[in-house]
Amino acid sequence: MGQPTERPKCRLSDARPEVMSAALVQRGARVDPRVTRTRKLIRDALGSLLAEKSFESISVADIAERATVNRATFYAHYSDKFALLEAIVRRDVAERLSQGEPLAAGTPRAMLVGVANGVFAFVGAHRSCRIDRDFEPQFERAITAQLTEFLLVKFEHCTAMLIASALVAAAMSWRHRSPKEPYEPIADRIVTVLLDGVAKHMKLQGA
Repeated sequence: MGQPTERPKCRLSDARPEVMSAALVQRGARVDPRVTRTRKLIRDALGSLLAEKSFESISVADIAERATVNRATFYAHYSDKFALLEAIVRRDVAERLSQGEPLAAGTPRAMLVGVANGVFAFVGAHRSCRIDRDFEPQFERAITAQLTEFLLVKFEHCTAMLIASALVAAAMSWRHRSPKEPYEPIADRIVTVLLDGVAKHMKLQGA
């Protein structure tokens, strides 16, 4: 008799070092190494707990215990577990979107297809995370917020929000309905729908 198939585990965090925000880098601010270590302990604690149970059932006390810190230390860094999840997701989305530099593509279509593929790939990489009423909306909001910020380099705020909302909603729908199907054709169709409208609102160089 074969061994039972092990359920894929939700992976939000790994051994990567803390990534400083662009604002801190621009100001030349330094992060205390103790703060970096503590935040990593807390992030990794949530990541390991998510491999075991739903986000909805995880408490701040659970995270603090797993991270070997007290609750006061947790609250010194994050206001609640939702803020922690948002920080992790936004950091990971930012890293995913920066791969391949999609905003440097030569045409609007190539740019949006690159961004869309990055969003779908990120959502697909986390499809093993258990869906519950707490995790799902926070996960989607965090991706949308980070994607909007990423797109502001090329688009006005309202246009960036529209693109981000459309791409993330489509990716989340794919995650629920047909995650085994390739996402590239879906991403391409969404870009086609968006393209005529958003092309008129791009911040063109030298315009």
